[in-house]
Amino acid sequence: MNKVSELGIPLDKNCQLIEHHSSGVFAFEKAPGVLSHPNNKLSKKSRSLLNAEYCKEEECYEWQNSDGTKKKLYLCHRLDSPTSGIIIGSTDSKIAENLKKKFENREVEKTYLAITPHNPKVREGIWRDRLIEKRNDGNLRVVRGNGPECLVKVKILRRNCSRYNLQLIEMKPLTGRTHQLRVQSMLRRVPILGDKTYGDFSLNRRIQKATKLDRLCLHSAEIRFTYDFENKEVEFRCECPLPRLMGKILT
Repeated sequence: MNKVSELGIPLDKNCQLIEHHSSGVFAFEKAPGVLSHPNNKLSKKSRSLLNAEYCKEEECYEWQNSDGTKKKLYLCHRLDSPTSGIIIGSTDSKIAENLKKKFENREVEKTYLAITPHNPKVREGIWRDRLIEKRNDGNLRVVRGNGPECLVKVKILRRNCSRYNLQLIEMKPLTGRTHQLRVQSMLRRVPILGDKTYGDFSLNRRIQKATKLDRLCLHSAEIRFTYDFENKEVEFRCECPLPRLMGKILT
């Protein structure tokens, strides 16, 4: 019996448990195209992290184990549906509230990996942009404007990869804004591969046709934070390697 079955967590078949702590903190790998939580009860085709009911008021999944025990998993943060990688939850409501505040206060170190076209003019270091949200016919778009400053620390890990002239970059967000990493990449003419909103649509189509890769190449690869449990400080760290399909496109 695997750990997910043992714990009775009704996890989506394409997602998996990476790490867990006895305090009730869990790290899952979310697959691309899977929602962090259901957002439309009318859409039966949508898949979410857990195959369970979701309570918006408490921000938690609810289900019943085979022995009749009622269970809850509280989400501590979210990932956009197209983004894959680490997402944190807790079965303890107090710990979950504490962790949510840590995410909101930028007390959690997050590392993302992204594949973009190679651009020799792009600089490493801190990217700074002021971004605002706009809605057009109900569609959300984030653009440069007189909004909050968005910061991300960027390092280029691999350059000039494959015949498509791609690069692998590491992104450590210092602020957390909607679509921040995707928009900041686009503004520097290195749109994240597979981005259907801010991307290079011609390149996306070309690579999809040649490789069958049809996903946003943005992945939450590492998370670190601390929290208190039973009068002790717990250090929680987990890694989630680059998905095989993303790695293959770089070769």
